Amino acid sequence: MKLFSYAIIALVAFCIFPQAASGASFLGIDGEESTSVGIYIKDIRPTTPESGRVIVDHNSRMALTPASVMKVVTTATALDVLGEDYRFSTPVELRGARLGSKWVGNLVVKASGDPTLESENFKENTGFCREILDGLKKAGITEITGRIVVSESLSDAGPILQWECEDIAWPYGAGLFGLNWRDNTFTLSPATGKTSPYVPDLKIDLRKSSSGNDLVRGVGSNLLTIYATNPNNRKWVTRSTMPDPAAVFAAELASVLRKGGIAVDDRDGEAAGSDTLAVCTHRSPRSSEIFRSLMVRSDNLFAEAMLRASYPGTTRKKAIESEKALWSGRSLGAKYTIINDGSGLTRANRLSPRFLGGVLEWMAASPEGEAFASYFPRAGLDGTMKGFLADSELEGLLALKTGSVSSVQCYAGYLLDKETARPTHVVVVMVNGFFCPRVQVRKAVERLLLDKFTNEKQ
Repeated sequence: MKLFSYAIIALVAFCIFPQAASGASFLGIDGEESTSVGIYIKDIRPTTPESGRVIVDHNSRMALTPASVMKVVTTATALDVLGEDYRFSTPVELRGARLGSKWVGNLVVKASGDPTLESENFKENTGFCREILDGLKKAGITEITGRIVVSESLSDAGPILQWECEDIAWPYGAGLFGLNWRDNTFTLSPATGKTSPYVPDLKIDLRKSSSGNDLVRGVGSNLLTIYATNPNNRKWVTRSTMPDPAAVFAAELASVLRKGGIAVDDRDGEAAGSDTLAVCTHRSPRSSEIFRSLMVRSDNLFAEAMLRASYPGTTRKKAIESEKALWSGRSLGAKYTIINDGSGLTRANRLSPRFLGGVLEWMAASPEGEAFASYFPRAGLDGTMKGFLADSELEGLLALKTGSVSSVQCYAGYLLDKETARPTHVVVVMVNGFFCPRVQVRKAVERLLLDKFTNEKQ
């Protein structure tokens, strides 16, 4: 009789908590017994009998490395704080005194941390140097007896100390500065040392390598070490990150002004006078456009910029504290999270699937929910999700941000209604420390989602 009672209890427990009864292998990947897997899938449809049902809860409270899934939290925070219509503004003015068509003093660019200045991802919004040239000509200025000064108010700018040194020199490791220019990257011919655009004070140490090409540059350093299997190959070009984007911009602006007939003699014009003359104000694309770009392309620079813009006038550490306070105040359990950046490039970040699911659910229920979901890349269609579940019945219906670094593969986002494109389920899958090929993890997640959502429809 006792055995029968125990069997009934076990059966009831399995029916009520089917996902909690999983063994060491949940995804079915090789080495899963030594892999950390966290999954949280919840029905968030407000008007159905299934609303609020957790479909999968597997280690959902485990704190895991999110990689670029961190951008979900960053974008949610920035959308909540800034809204969809926020724009960065970069005013330009002359300071000093006017003598006819000559300005005795400096040309000052008041940087705002705008990550889109001359970005290749917003080609329709380029031409900042030309804006300044046109503004000066309109004001009747033909000569500036002073310097181009970039005023950068952003504190603790540049690459983040918690990032891996191996990431800093590559384009995805470009740091956020007060003045950001051309995505803070440049093209380099290692054999000739030529760069485009020109990077002032850059030092290059070219070394022969027997194990492939590599770039190394320390945080705050202007020394770029290049390892090349064929150092003399003049056809090989690569991209790297700017140590000082403001200096690159100033050099380019000076060249554009000179070619446009306005001389800048680069003398100290600080004490020339106290007058000011507005030249122009450059405005970035709307924040909604930036959100979509950073989520679809997983742009680290854009993500860091939106985190700092959400809490201006403070340090990155304070901005992160404010971000955590925002979500903690909504009872989402942010106490046991570790956030070091806005992009997820820091390997030491830790988020749980349940926390991410809570952020996603909150945003879906907010007035910005539909807009927020539209920023995610769609399965099988675009961005980092283009090859995921392509040609399946879920193509276009899963809106997920991906995150991947060494031995980390994560997904977070929504299942969307086929008719309205509104979120119906939150989906979070986080896999850390796997030993199998990455493609095996991706295929396992595809099988899981097809299985769960096919069953949901039946």
